[in-house]
Amino acid sequence: MELTAGIAAGLCYLLGTFTLARRILQTKPVTTGAVVGCSLPGLILHGLVTYWAIDTAMGTNLGIHAAAVLVTWVMVAFVLLASLRLPVASLLVLVLPIAIAALIARYVGESSFVPLPHLSAELVFHILTSIIAYSILFMAACQSLVLAIQERNLRSHQGIALIRLLPPLETMETLLFSMLWTGIVLLTISIASGFAFLDDMFAQRVVHHTVLSSAAWVIYAVLLAGHQLLGWRGSTAVRWTLLAFVLLLLGYFGSKFVLEIILQR
Repeated sequence: MELTAGIAAGLCYLLGTFTLARRILQTKPVTTGAVVGCSLPGLILHGLVTYWAIDTAMGTNLGIHAAAVLVTWVMVAFVLLASLRLPVASLLVLVLPIAIAALIARYVGESSFVPLPHLSAELVFHILTSIIAYSILFMAACQSLVLAIQERNLRSHQGIALIRLLPPLETMETLLFSMLWTGIVLLTISIASGFAFLDDMFAQRVVHHTVLSSAAWVIYAVLLAGHQLLGWRGSTAVRWTLLAFVLLLLGYFGSKFVLEIILQR
């Protein structure tokens, strides 16, 4: 049943990707109806897959593939909800293929992660804040890529029809920094709760995750301080956002990939 739901979710996301990409290429507005109609069924099925992947008979599975399914589900849900009030629907063109890749990896990949038989309330809190922080900062990274393309096209006077489908550059930057502020607050809570609730970072093999996540936090903090005090924006904001997210990505999925897949071969 889980495999059937996963395939159906992937097909819904694939249809949504093609539909949204076609509207963008034809310079047609990406409407809320088109977004919800294509993605909501996939999101529901994706949610079922996420539940079955994590809640197993052996315990809670937080291996790399299950975590990727969960993070991408939160990402799709976040964009869908945000698109009801904010002009972020176009981000689904980037997010849906990533969700498809996570679903595929769930069924074709292997991991040495052993399900956890019991999770404390504190650890659940830490995991949830981490996942939501990663998801929002992932959205910020995608938003920065869209912003970079928009700014480049404006300077070169190319793709004007495509640019007209997007909100004004100032609005796009405002959205980016709103995501960054929300993400860094949640990342701060995640890192602080990790130090508070994890007894031994080295024994629990999360030291790489903690160090890289903390480095990403510093870069995000410097970027936001530079934006507030020095007016950093545009390409500077894009570069710092992407650099911080790469560290965050390496800190979580990179370390899990090495520990659960590379070192177990």
